Amino acid sequence: MSRSCASLPSPNPSWDATFLAGALKAAAVRRSAPHVGPLHAVLVKLGLSASAILTTSLAHLALRCGLPRYARDLFDEMPRPDVVSWTSLLTGHAHQGLHRESLALLRRMVGSGVEPNGYSLSGGLLACAGVGQDALALGKEIHARVLKMSLHGPVDPVVENGVLDMYSSCGSIEYACRVFWVMQVRNIVAWNSMMAALLGSGQPEEALRLFVSMVSCGVGVDGFSFSIVVDACGDLALLKQGTQVHAQVVGGGFEADVVVRNSLLDMYAKCGCVDSAELLFKVASSRDSVLWTTMISAYGKFGRAQDAVSLFDMMAQLGMKQDGIAYLAVLSACSHGGLVREGWHYFNLMSHGQSSVKMHPEHYGCMADLLCRRGYLEEALEFIENMPFDSSIAAWSALLNSSRIHGNAKLSQLAASRLLKLDPENHSNWVALSSVHASENDWHETWTIRESMSRECIKKEPGCSWVELYDGVHIFLMADQSHPELYGILKTLDSLEDISMMSFQGT
Repeated sequence: MSRSCASLPSPNPSWDATFLAGALKAAAVRRSAPHVGPLHAVLVKLGLSASAILTTSLAHLALRCGLPRYARDLFDEMPRPDVVSWTSLLTGHAHQGLHRESLALLRRMVGSGVEPNGYSLSGGLLACAGVGQDALALGKEIHARVLKMSLHGPVDPVVENGVLDMYSSCGSIEYACRVFWVMQVRNIVAWNSMMAALLGSGQPEEALRLFVSMVSCGVGVDGFSFSIVVDACGDLALLKQGTQVHAQVVGGGFEADVVVRNSLLDMYAKCGCVDSAELLFKVASSRDSVLWTTMISAYGKFGRAQDAVSLFDMMAQLGMKQDGIAYLAVLSACSHGGLVREGWHYFNLMSHGQSSVKMHPEHYGCMADLLCRRGYLEEALEFIENMPFDSSIAAWSALLNSSRIHGNAKLSQLAASRLLKLDPENHSNWVALSSVHASENDWHETWTIRESMSRECIKKEPGCSWVELYDGVHIFLMADQSHPELYGILKTLDSLEDISMMSFQGT
């Protein structure tokens, strides 16, 4: 027995390191938190704690398992972490949503004298995008490092796309456009990111123009591209263009893409074609909760509240997940349809814990809007004042509008005053408060408010609407005298007013 034992080969440290590296990688793929401690113990027992590669892999595993403190403790025990270790830790934090911690690690890395590489900068850019506008200054510093890096050779497209996304997420669309047009490689990711940034910043027309340029340049279009351009058509209510894009979606084989399908349904609803949206929904025959929620919202916007309620109840019967957005859609539908009893039913499902959905101010705002639309102003006021959140702008706006409609000056003044305190930067709140006092012939208070508006250079933006006709889109601004068909428009309005008066007198 002793002779056979002696003949066995002694353990090879390289084998142990190889096996441990494989185990760490497998555990990271599975995000297996229970393996973090035991694997760490094996690392120590084998005397491999000094291995930067294995310690970095263990820290990476800890991060993927949601143990950032554990990962940082491991990292801090490393005698001389190299650029790979720093990069793994800071990018891991960024991917886990720990953006500010990731940026702090990047600062430590630079302060320690370790030069960031492209992957390090990419992680820093991702973290800046996650923080948003507050990280714009640091994002510009990282961009400067990227430019410096480009002097020594081509920059990885992933890093360039990271710069573009950082500026977009930080609200600096102008910088994002500049970066986009000077990029060394504009791949489909870059085009999609730029279109999404334009759409997200309220520039759907520019997003459509960029899509045309993208196709003209011969860049391939994917489902994300179609989703963005369909959303842009929906925001502008461009039914003709939206239908053309729908044809391209079908031709490209993207009609089964869940995201594209949701965008198409939403586009038809925004363009006033709820029947087309309904047809698309039925043809899809899908149990995707987002698609169902979009359809519920479409029904609600067009006054088909009962259809919205039925569809929402059917989701529950089929065992589909109903999240906060789904509840918001059905509450909005109840509000538009005046279904007070049904609205209270769904609201109580959330508030009494019968649903796992967490309540948000938007849900309370919808319920307040429902009460206001039905004329239950005193009940609405009590409901708003007893909200467990800070006062909702949407709720007070609903009370203000309904109070003015029902001629309740006292509530109108209260709601307008609260709105002004909540959102003083919104110029329409100043105008609303002034108008409320003017309607009660309280000219002293009216002029006091208007003088304050004049001192603060506050002016209300003119109302704007548009309609798509055969020869294009016609835009109308309040008090605008420049429309080429102004005379015909006013003449038609006068005739409609005469018809309305005749109908009123006839009844």
